[in-house]
Amino acid sequence: MEVFLFPLVNVTLFPRTTKPLNIFEPRYLAMIKEAAAKNIPVALGYIEDPGKVTSVKPGEHVPFVREIAGYGTVQIIEERLNGTLLVFLQGQGKVRLGKVLESGTPYIVCEGQILPEKTVLDHSAELELTSLYKILSRWVYTHIHDPSQRDMFMRHLNLPEEIVGSFASYLVRDYDLQQMVLEYDDLNEKIRFLHRLMESNELTT
Repeated sequence: MEVFLFPLVNVTLFPRTTKPLNIFEPRYLAMIKEAAAKNIPVALGYIEDPGKVTSVKPGEHVPFVREIAGYGTVQIIEERLNGTLLVFLQGQGKVRLGKVLESGTPYIVCEGQILPEKTVLDHSAELELTSLYKILSRWVYTHIHDPSQRDMFMRHLNLPEEIVGSFASYLVRDYDLQQMVLEYDDLNEKIRFLHRLMESNELTT
């Protein structure tokens, strides 16, 4: 499928999570408005090294972002008087980024191959998922002080994918490790990986 690419440093979008974004650069303001109007998915490209960001031509692959990216739909929450936007990018899945397409736009439009994932929870991973949920819950009640926001956050932790994505987004301090979680194709592997990180104290406080 065709995706709009939004490259960012140290940002990963997980399926079934929502990423708030402040948009202020003119080319990305145009991209977000078109994506919202035409329901075109936006892929959040993980920039490995901002020093290697280069121009890219149609027919080439984007050299400065990871090949695997989370993608989602755009919801414009607020358009400010200065023209900047607050948007929610609602994660739907992940794609393998392909070649850049000829678009005539100041932003990158490229091919995106949807990558299927195994999302059925194995019985052997249930206890580890429960441990992740308990730690995430404690983090929520410690760091989100507004009761309504806290309750809304907790209401969106029903499915294993939602727990895993939120846990990786908020409790894994290393951004490269977050991207590693995204790139696993099996929900159970993600759970076991996060559980190992928890046991090795590789989490935020």
